[in-house]
Amino acid sequence: PVTATASAYGFGGVNLRQTDAYAWTRDADSDRNVPAIYPNGFDPRILSDITDRSLTAGVQARLGEWDVDVYNTFGTNRFHYLVDGTLNASLLERSPTRFDAGGFEAGQNATGLAFTRYFPRPASGLNLAFGAEYRIDRYRIFAGEEGSWRNYGVVDSLIGGRVEPVDVLGRPGGSQGFPGFRPENEVDEVRTNLGAYVDAELDLTPALTVAAAARFEDYSDFGSTLTGKLAARFAVSEALTLRGSASTGFRAPSLAQVYFNSTFTDFVAGQAVDKLIARNGSPITRTLGIPPLREEKAVNATLGFTVRAGPFLATVDGYVVDIEDRIVLTGAFDTDDPDIGAELAALGVGAAQFFTNALDTRTRGVDVVLSWARGFGRHRVRAAFAGNFNDMELSDVHTSPRLAGKEDIYFGARERAFLLASAPPSKLSLSLDHSVGRVDLSARANRFGRVTLVDWLDTPDVYHSRTTADAAFTYRLRGAMRLTLGGTNLFNEYPSPQDTETETGGVWDAVQMGFSGAYYFARLDFRL
Repeated sequence: PVTATASAYGFGGVNLRQTDAYAWTRDADSDRNVPAIYPNGFDPRILSDITDRSLTAGVQARLGEWDVDVYNTFGTNRFHYLVDGTLNASLLERSPTRFDAGGFEAGQNATGLAFTRYFPRPASGLNLAFGAEYRIDRYRIFAGEEGSWRNYGVVDSLIGGRVEPVDVLGRPGGSQGFPGFRPENEVDEVRTNLGAYVDAELDLTPALTVAAAARFEDYSDFGSTLTGKLAARFAVSEALTLRGSASTGFRAPSLAQVYFNSTFTDFVAGQAVDKLIARNGSPITRTLGIPPLREEKAVNATLGFTVRAGPFLATVDGYVVDIEDRIVLTGAFDTDDPDIGAELAALGVGAAQFFTNALDTRTRGVDVVLSWARGFGRHRVRAAFAGNFNDMELSDVHTSPRLAGKEDIYFGARERAFLLASAPPSKLSLSLDHSVGRVDLSARANRFGRVTLVDWLDTPDVYHSRTTADAAFTYRLRGAMRLTLGGTNLFNEYPSPQDTETETGGVWDAVQMGFSGAYYFARLDFRL
């Protein structure tokens, strides 16, 4: 509290993570290995230090009949790569085995002002809210150390009276597993966004509520847009409520989608290929006639109902989401392509990809939640079922005129399968909770629907339905302390094993419940 009608608040956090993952094996006799360092070949390890920071501060106050909130939120995410157990083959025996490969960082600062007020009239009551927000976005790529990206076998030679680069070793440069970001990859970009909104909810009668909202946004790099929403809720009786909404959406390309660029090593059909992700507006994308990224636009509609009968509660909501000009990462165009091959060869990379507005999608789905809760003396029992069902449709691929007829590369079967897997056909869960005295018990079964991906050999990888189980035991200690023992995926379920070249290079991909197996934990919570 600051005064009788105002209070200040603040919260924030710091999250530090370190990851460690193996890249593909480099064989002993490969030109990507130096036998004097690794006589049996090696498995590069890609490490990362990930740092998230956030801080929010604000003041909430009462001004006359209005509730006011003034706030500022700042957050950053930094992703820093290191490569260990590796080498730069173009340095031969002089190569280090650990490199700083650089990374990227995103930051955001938002300052906002919001007003809300409830009016007993008109009709049965009106709730009005409006406000504005000013946001600054920043995106930065920073280069790694020279040895992580440079090819030391490329030297300048005098050929036909001209100085041209010549590879005298024929060995790939950069740190194997993850070539570092180069100085030419570096970017430091900023954009601003000013948004304003108004939101009104009107109770026409005690049983019927209608709502409308509109939001105007002006981006420093993408211009302005206006989106809106209409919604209604009707209580047919104390047991049955109907609800529905329709809205439009807008998402400007992220700074990372516009400016990210990198050269990395990938394996296609077992062969190492150096690939380039080209930034929007680069010489390659301009040569191919790829236009500047446009915003994604959406139209959304929902319709549902809630039924309450004693201890039972059921909610069912259906939805349709249409997204236009969806931004995707294309497949790889290689040096054999007549439209891009020469440019790729000049850049010294074997293939290139880029972000582009490639297609439209329509997703239909249903959310179902059923719950039951009863008390029996000191005992409290609750059971719940939740189900989500989806079906996504993809439009024809929109290529640039120069790449017409290359839809299978522009956004091929493999990329389409990834996008479809983002809206899996179904996920079901059944949970049981029991509380008595200081003890809480919970158990949950999860069923993940079938997912199909396409691997590097253009072979469908089918991941059949899987069911996992979670459980937790919580004991409330003295005061505001709780001790919890539990686990997820208790019976150590994994996705269906594959016998072809998966995306990860292992026997399965990180679909459905992931590929980490069982996880057991102990947690102590306390509140001061």
